[in-house]
Amino acid sequence: MAEIKSRNFGLDVVRAISIALVFISHRFDIPYELGLVGVQVFFVLSGFLIGQILLKEFKSGIDFGRIVRFWKRRWLRIVPLYYFVLIAKMVIYGNPYGWKIIAYFLFLQANVVGIKYLPVSWSLVVEEWFYIFLPIALFIVVKLGVKFTRYLNYLLLIIALVFTARFLWNYFGKGVIIYQFDCLIIGVVFAYIKMTMNEMYERLKGPLFFLIGLCSTIYLSLLSENIHHLPMIAPFYKVTWCLLLSVSVSFMIPFIESNSIINVELKKVRPIYYIFTWTSILTYSIYLLHMELFRIPVWHLGIFTLPVQIFLLYTICLMVYALFESPMLSLRENFSIKQYVKTIRNFSFKV
Repeated sequence: MAEIKSRNFGLDVVRAISIALVFISHRFDIPYELGLVGVQVFFVLSGFLIGQILLKEFKSGIDFGRIVRFWKRRWLRIVPLYYFVLIAKMVIYGNPYGWKIIAYFLFLQANVVGIKYLPVSWSLVVEEWFYIFLPIALFIVVKLGVKFTRYLNYLLLIIALVFTARFLWNYFGKGVIIYQFDCLIIGVVFAYIKMTMNEMYERLKGPLFFLIGLCSTIYLSLLSENIHHLPMIAPFYKVTWCLLLSVSVSFMIPFIESNSIINVELKKVRPIYYIFTWTSILTYSIYLLHMELFRIPVWHLGIFTLPVQIFLLYTICLMVYALFESPMLSLRENFSIKQYVKTIRNFSFKV
């Protein structure tokens, strides 16, 4: 599978660690917000990778056709498996919302019925609306006559505006705004720097920036235990903390993406390579399914409960990836039943 062989191993390691943080947070009763830390890492990586795709696509010009093509590819990546899990849950556990369940299908649940039915879906709401928002924002920038070399100013302006709106909304107690576009755009900013500011990006690859990002990420993660005792809890915890964490994670990305020890030497250790690569590949299905696995009321295996859960989770996710997720991804290039069946027949777990 060519798309697997072309993956960046360093970023796969980050993605695998991120889903591990989410898993640990939901599996064990710990005082730290490790799950939210993991999700913020996902947001930064998403902004960094999707930002590169969009900026390359729109550098030579932008029109509605290109935007639709981008939406099609992103929706075929996110929506099918999400709908699959959502419908399966409705079949097994029923539908507590009646016709209002449509909010889950339109990624509006956080504003209409809440996220308790499928708690992990809150981050998908953020990402899906971000995928709609970002190309439209870039389209407006292009139509205003802004040159590509000045995109950075507007990306930083959007971050400032979104951050201010979220901070004020939470400070005045109007509720929770979870659309963390500012956190995702931090990743886009680093993607832009990588594409247009080679000298600056080369400096960011240095170990000093990695250590700054790592130390600040660890500090903010540990701070989450006592964060409820801080003044202005809502705006700090729900807004400022998330943005600072995203910035910290972003400073680690250039080093991890390019470091030879990680991407060459560590990659040569085949067990490590397979574990991190396949965990990264299965991240989305693991994210959607792990809490549903915990709901099964048959875990009375003592010390073997966790190993069995992990084994079943990976087994189920591998099957889902081979029979559903991977074939759906193939439809981004050629949307047909024939292509879907062909992908299943040609599937291989070799990496």
